[in-house]
Amino acid sequence: MSGWSASGLRRWGEAAQSCFVGRRAERAQLRKAWQAAREGSRQVRFVGGEPGAGKSHLLAQLAADLRSDDATVLVGACPSTLASPYEPFVAPVAAMRTAIADGALSLAGRPPDEEAVARTVALLDTVAGERPAGSASRRDLLDAVVTSVRSAAAVEPLALLLDDVHWAGETAWELLSYLVEQTTDLRLLLVATQRVTATDRTDRLVNHVAGLYRLDGVRRVDLPPLATDDVEEYLLKEAKVPAVLARTVAVDLHDRTGGNAYFVRELVQTLSALGPAGFVHPEGRMPPSVQDAVEARLGTLEPGARATVERAAVIGDVVDVDLLVATGGTEPEEALGHLDAALDAHLIEPVDDTATVVRFRHAIAREVVLGAMPSARRAGLHLRVARALEARGGRGATHVAQMAHHFEAAQVLGHREEAVRYLRLAAVLAAEGLAHDEAADLYERAAAIDDDRQRADDGILLAARERALTGAFIRARALAEPIADDAASAHRLRAAVLYEDANWRTNVGAGRSVALLRAALDSTGDPDDELQVRALAGLGRALVFDGEDEQGDSLVESSIARARELGGDDLLRDVLVTSLVHGSSVTDADVKLGRAAELSELCLRTHDLLRLGPGASYRTLLGYQRGDTTMIQAGRADLRLAVEGTHEAYFAYLAGCLDFSRHVGAGRLARAAQASEALLEIDDAVELDASVGLDGPYGVQQFVLRREQGELEAVRGLLSDDDDFGERWVPGLLALYTELGMHDAARRALWWLLESGAIDASPGIRAGVLTILSDAAVALGDVDAGRLVRAALVPYAGLNIMFGALVSAMGSADRYLGSLGALLGTEDWEADFARAEAMDRRMGAHLHVAHTLAAHAMAHFTTGADGCDVAALAAEARRIATPIGSQRVLRMLDVVDGARARRADGLTEREVEVLRLVAQGLSNREIARSLVISENTAANHVRSILLKTGCENRTRAARYATTQGLLD
Repeated sequence: MSGWSASGLRRWGEAAQSCFVGRRAERAQLRKAWQAAREGSRQVRFVGGEPGAGKSHLLAQLAADLRSDDATVLVGACPSTLASPYEPFVAPVAAMRTAIADGALSLAGRPPDEEAVARTVALLDTVAGERPAGSASRRDLLDAVVTSVRSAAAVEPLALLLDDVHWAGETAWELLSYLVEQTTDLRLLLVATQRVTATDRTDRLVNHVAGLYRLDGVRRVDLPPLATDDVEEYLLKEAKVPAVLARTVAVDLHDRTGGNAYFVRELVQTLSALGPAGFVHPEGRMPPSVQDAVEARLGTLEPGARATVERAAVIGDVVDVDLLVATGGTEPEEALGHLDAALDAHLIEPVDDTATVVRFRHAIAREVVLGAMPSARRAGLHLRVARALEARGGRGATHVAQMAHHFEAAQVLGHREEAVRYLRLAAVLAAEGLAHDEAADLYERAAAIDDDRQRADDGILLAARERALTGAFIRARALAEPIADDAASAHRLRAAVLYEDANWRTNVGAGRSVALLRAALDSTGDPDDELQVRALAGLGRALVFDGEDEQGDSLVESSIARARELGGDDLLRDVLVTSLVHGSSVTDADVKLGRAAELSELCLRTHDLLRLGPGASYRTLLGYQRGDTTMIQAGRADLRLAVEGTHEAYFAYLAGCLDFSRHVGAGRLARAAQASEALLEIDDAVELDASVGLDGPYGVQQFVLRREQGELEAVRGLLSDDDDFGERWVPGLLALYTELGMHDAARRALWWLLESGAIDASPGIRAGVLTILSDAAVALGDVDAGRLVRAALVPYAGLNIMFGALVSAMGSADRYLGSLGALLGTEDWEADFARAEAMDRRMGAHLHVAHTLAAHAMAHFTTGADGCDVAALAAEARRIATPIGSQRVLRMLDVVDGARARRADGLTEREVEVLRLVAQGLSNREIARSLVISENTAANHVRSILLKTGCENRTRAARYATTQGLLD
């Protein structure tokens, strides 16, 4: 690339010059991946192995190979200690940032644009930890990195090599995942190394990597132990062992090391130090473990050199020589002499030829050096390093993180105040860089060692805020609750506000929120005005969420008025967000729509995507409830903007629920299933409490799908007529009982819910539960239950019903009112079905149209009422439901059609049974055997069927059974 060379390449040059053996299959896999990448098919390889397997060495060799192929190579690594939240991308991003700023690298797909270049450079500075994000969103940062990679790959094929990603944090993994997802069309090879041992192979790491394997071009490369032949080759090439000895020594080395590449190298270095005789009968000369080998090598150093190596180990994997000198109190020449001794002992190696930076030959070597030091000495060295870093000055994220790490390690020596100060500063910088997970971790670490109780509480609440921003609502709630419940804490009210804000999105009751807020408001003397407004608004939302709509709405309304008096868009936006909880009342919809519209306008004007999400979500909910497709589309567009701009999992969850409901209503069941599976992955990030069943919202969606597709029979064996309701979600049980025809159990569950008042326990899902109760009352023909359920459903007349925040769309409330009206004999049930059908058609909800038509036809069947072409209703419902695959609708239509045929031709139930068997081609003898009747009786039934239906023979009778829908 003319005018640009990636920085950091020489770091790998030194390692690549050493002897490299084996790994032929793995290198071939990587070369094949590179060829595919050169042709425009982005390739990703995760190289995994145990510590010392040779992952970094393989990456070094790959870098050398690609450099000889005229590739652009960018390299980055994750240190084992606290560093920038965006490691391992900092070094690659810095290289691209410099090239873009200097004009050596043009932004892909853009004409020369100084403003775009300046903005991209600023965003890359944020990733590098050099400046705060300001008004930029997480999506802006991620896109800036992707744009830079696109720009580099547009010039020539690009290799991005990332070492030790098992040490990467959540923010870096999000960037890695986004980069992989957005670059499928690039000439890019991304290779990342990771440890796969139990202590390093965390659930978080496994989930991140597993989530990427679903993408094209993403594969894993496992590094097995070296073979004996590889060890022999290494002895011949590196140690110049005579061929006559090499095989025997190789067998001994392989047996002792298990083929671990680093251990092999260490033992060979040990034997080489003894001269040619070292490889003759080497068994007694070989240390039994890597740790012993490194400790033995450390023991060869004189005390001053050993002390220098120990200081280097405390500093980190990569060591700035100037910093090392500053921590030692020795002359530079003496320190460099110590480093030369450590180099000769094969403990460290230079990073490049400038002699300004060295590194440990392997992380294992550094770990052994640290482990051999007494804890008091180690803490003292951390303090010296911290002081040296502090004297240097600087506020970059990486520099501050290093000071925080070292002061934290030295806090046992009486330096807690500095540790807390720098941990909190590092948290601030992480938050400014939109690295919320890392910011929360840092705040919690500071609070854990803080002797100042009030400041510690403040840190915990700052951590809770950062957790909530990542969708970790349960963890945020758990952090805030003890402080909100502590009458002695000066932050009690603030904690109660944070608790409620995290709690309402987790699908649990708000009783605890109400109690904490009331207690905090009562015990606070003279709180901050804005905090008091937020607390009262939160209390109002909690009350609405708990079913106290009138009292809650009153508090919210007064909070909005007070926020307007105090002025400031920030407070008003917060209170407007609080006012949009989805309660049990539908009478305040116009008021809440006005609030949502105002909130959206404010957010779009100020580019506040975090608060735009709730406003947009509520507009989609209200749009669906009203059947207003224009409102749904506008809200959905803004919700997508919030999702893409913030990368917040909670907004993705809301958008995913909307997509699921759209697909279900339209009858796109396969796409709905895909949306539900995607939501299951989001659920893990969002931390939603499973208050509506064992699998929470996912369970509701899966039930809706399986009920529609006739796949519930598989769970019959898990149910019984006397299930204990104490530990189960009873509405879900009732729905299963109803669909499976378990009438006794269904009646018991139905009345348990009605008599206990359980349907009012969770206002957010109350409307959805009413649809389950309605289906049960109608199926059981229970007039008394139907009367109670219909009274609860009447306020929803003319509206659509949803489960929760569009967890699933249930269709028009008028359909359920019509079925209940038919059961109760009300006068207007025909009009209910007419309004339901009109709503369903206006929404383009084909599945719900089929359900409404089928329910309408069923109502005529059960009541015997005339005045409607039932055959036409059933025929259209069948025409819609068949291609959709709605077995539930088709099963209902079979009942209707069979009943209609029996009523029209006077067939008895037994004759219908016989006719079904005739249609299957059974003879009279076979029919008699199947129904346990005499053959003569079977023949009489067949003659009666032919007479009643007017069919000349059995073939026409079979056709009649098919056309009348009498077959199972």
